[in-house]
Amino acid sequence: MKQFVIGVILTIFAMQLVQAANICDAKIALANARLNLMMMVMSTDKAEQDELKIEIDKASVELERVLKLMLRDENRTDDAQLTTLQKTWAKFKNTRETEIIPAIRAGNNAKAMQIAIGIQAKRMRLMNHLIQMLNGDNCN
Repeated sequence: MKQFVIGVILTIFAMQLVQAANICDAKIALANARLNLMMMVMSTDKAEQDELKIEIDKASVELERVLKLMLRDENRTDDAQLTTLQKTWAKFKNTRETEIIPAIRAGNNAKAMQIAIGIQAKRMRLMNHLIQMLNGDNCN
């Protein structure tokens, strides 16, 4: 019985660490996607923009991978925050791909910047707030 109780405690602890690691991975990927996007908005060099787009895509894939894992976790108690995070990310990504990046490619970096510091900044604040709610200050 003692081994069973210890096993349950260790399992619960391990699940919390996995979820914390996942949300920390999400936080890092989100920050990387945003940072590279902002660098792309400020760039006028096509080759540099192409490299930054690759980094944006890598960060986006990682964020989406982590969100999927978290949404599959049967032991989660934070469905509302995760769902809101996922929906906000989808809007953020759609605006990035359909408005910001096309503006950059067209040489209209000022328009891209306006969107990036407008609605995208609001979405970014919301996503960071949700990550904070999901994990507190447990990410370094």
